[in-house]
Amino acid sequence: MKRASVARILPVFLAFIVVGCSHSGSSSDTVKPTLLAFNAAADMPDVTFLRVEEVWSSITYGVGTGVRSVDPDTYDLHFDALLPGDLTTACAGDVNKNGAKDTNECTRVATKSVNLIDGHEYTAALTGHYSALDVTLYDNTAHVFSTTSNGGTGDTDMQVQFFNWSSKLGTFDVYLEPPGTNLSVTQVKATLAPGQAFTGMMEQGTYVLTLTPVGDPSNPFYLSQNFDVAQRTRVGFAILDGTNESTSNVKVSRFRDQGGDLFDRRTQTLFRMSHVAPSTSNVDAYAQERYTAPLFANVALKQTTAYTLIDPADLNPLEIDITPVGNVGVLLERAQLSLPTGSLSTLFLVNAANSTLNTLLAVDTARRVAPYAQLRLMNTLTQNLDFYVIPHANNVYTSTVTSALSASSIGGSQLFAPGDYDVFLMRTGTTTIVYGPQEVHLAGSGLYTIVGVPTADVSRADILELGDF
Repeated sequence: MKRASVARILPVFLAFIVVGCSHSGSSSDTVKPTLLAFNAAADMPDVTFLRVEEVWSSITYGVGTGVRSVDPDTYDLHFDALLPGDLTTACAGDVNKNGAKDTNECTRVATKSVNLIDGHEYTAALTGHYSALDVTLYDNTAHVFSTTSNGGTGDTDMQVQFFNWSSKLGTFDVYLEPPGTNLSVTQVKATLAPGQAFTGMMEQGTYVLTLTPVGDPSNPFYLSQNFDVAQRTRVGFAILDGTNESTSNVKVSRFRDQGGDLFDRRTQTLFRMSHVAPSTSNVDAYAQERYTAPLFANVALKQTTAYTLIDPADLNPLEIDITPVGNVGVLLERAQLSLPTGSLSTLFLVNAANSTLNTLLAVDTARRVAPYAQLRLMNTLTQNLDFYVIPHANNVYTSTVTSALSASSIGGSQLFAPGDYDVFLMRTGTTTIVYGPQEVHLAGSGLYTIVGVPTADVSRADILELGDF
């Protein structure tokens, strides 16, 4: 395999240039330029990519657009986002073509003017953070695979690209070797500083991606699961900041001819418990009938424990026994759980009918999004409820239901503009208020949970506020 050079900055384009590998069958002088965009900004909501004012697609963090051929020319590349205060519901670019933001348009968060030429492939990455975004353009010589080489069977290699878009990892070494390889510094594919990229050719096969401190292959901080690459394909690997969607501090997302995250095989599974059962006193929780020491001790109402590491052998199933504090002879509830590997999960203790104890399990997938607050709603009552979380002082009777939740259920996280809100609970499909109003404040980047809980009066409900309140 020929090793490609690591990206360098070209002042004319203010972009990183990656020198492509030479290869038989290459005809870069006749190939139209190709372009894709990638959202590498960890604290941004979904962004919409536009070439000039042509909408391509909306992309969430860690996802790229498809690759498209374009005519060689100079273009303005834009990233738009629906931000608090925007009055539209979808991003369609500069609809009126007047160069000003109108009420039916999203916010333009980043723009870059680029010159695209034949024989090159370009990646436009939205990098940085909400308060300091930038567009970085990566320019790579196009590679054309031969389908007639090797006696007519065609090329058996493929192209890989690595991008260091992490703001936390600094400079590191990249290894891409078959499973079981004992790594040495002679096998380093690239040493990537923040913002740099690498392009190279690999033979088809099964590989492991390893990231290590520079010059220290024996201490990897990321070790991927095995994955396959096929001949005459192109795979990009975005090396990103991990978020609390996973327990790993590294997120590797694939794009181009593969997609999805490439998980760290050593990722840990973390678990916690939250007590939201008003009719139940403090409790102990034991795992796998290990009654010598509780997994969580003396958990009180409205208390959410710290995450604890779960042994991989206990994941499926994980048995959790809930008892009164210090009394393993009384079983209040037994939960049989299945935890996804590498996840962060919360077991909520809730009161069911007749104040008996029950549990609800939620996988915690929230990522802090700087412009917005995120709110998760829960209904632990035995009746269906409509939740209203509406701007403070608005009329609830003319407002739209925020979330209609069936009995004993958890809704998904929703985005809210920062501000003050009133919370009401109503019987589903009625105007019968069973709780509220309760004023709450939601801040940007915040993660919040509101739990509807029963009271002694069956005609009323209450709420518990968890998270960043």
